[in-house]
Amino acid sequence: MAASFDSATWAPERREYGILHMLICRETLQEELDKPAPSNRLKAVDTKQCGSPILKPSRGYAGKETLPALDFEIEVYEDDDAASYISEGEPLESSEQINLGKSQRGAWWRVRGNLREDLVIRSGLSLSSAEVHRAAAGEVFQQKGLPRVITAGKSSGCIRMPIQPSGWVTADASRVGGPQYLIRTHAPQWRVVYQSPGNGAGGKDVIVREGIELDSEAVGNLACGDLVEQAGPVIRRPDGITRMQVNSKTINGTNGGHRVSGWVTSDASAAGGPEFFKLIPEVENGPNHNNKGRRRGQPTQSGN
Repeated sequence: MAASFDSATWAPERREYGILHMLICRETLQEELDKPAPSNRLKAVDTKQCGSPILKPSRGYAGKETLPALDFEIEVYEDDDAASYISEGEPLESSEQINLGKSQRGAWWRVRGNLREDLVIRSGLSLSSAEVHRAAAGEVFQQKGLPRVITAGKSSGCIRMPIQPSGWVTADASRVGGPQYLIRTHAPQWRVVYQSPGNGAGGKDVIVREGIELDSEAVGNLACGDLVEQAGPVIRRPDGITRMQVNSKTINGTNGGHRVSGWVTSDASAAGGPEFFKLIPEVENGPNHNNKGRRRGQPTQSGN
């Protein structure tokens, strides 16, 4: 009996596939393979190659910095110019990107000093997303991505900004009857206030390390009185010790005559250690920077 052949056959249950449908499947598959890979795709890297804010708990501060090496991987992005990777959280909100002054990734912003309320940090873009923290007047944030303006609902016109390491804040609510919360500022300046016992003036009072880990390689030292510029958000470990990335501004013998960049412990008092740095206050220009009559935690109609 001669075998029959039908080019239009499609009977997967009998494993019969006509050439016509097979060619269609091949063409569809080839189109998917030919699509360029997105520029903001994820890539896994070892934490030794980058500082991670996720740390294992420490057993306490015993006068020196010790911590086991991190043994997990985190995800980073090859191209973050569009900030498309930043989660807008829940609930979903209709919005679009907007230019806000000199806003850009890594820019520093300060909460205005004449506000009568705290600035609420929320988990997402929406003003209905969960509140995670509150910031008082004068506190600073580092921008994580482009601001977005809400385009629907009672909050339409409110400009929201993602900040590092996570969260969203209202940058400007003037379009909905609220205040402008943030103003552009410079990177915070800190002074070393800790002096090691017995070292005296010019001693090696603070160790600057290569990474966020407390046992990463030492790259330099700072002495009491030295000045540094903050280079990223302050990271609080589970034991309360705070770490931050800095660039030194002072040149002295303890650095070998060079400026250094790296990670330092800013405050270990929560774990029984000393406070290493003090923030140098930045006075906000304008007639109403003294915060008199400020009522904490009272929201405006913008919802903050």
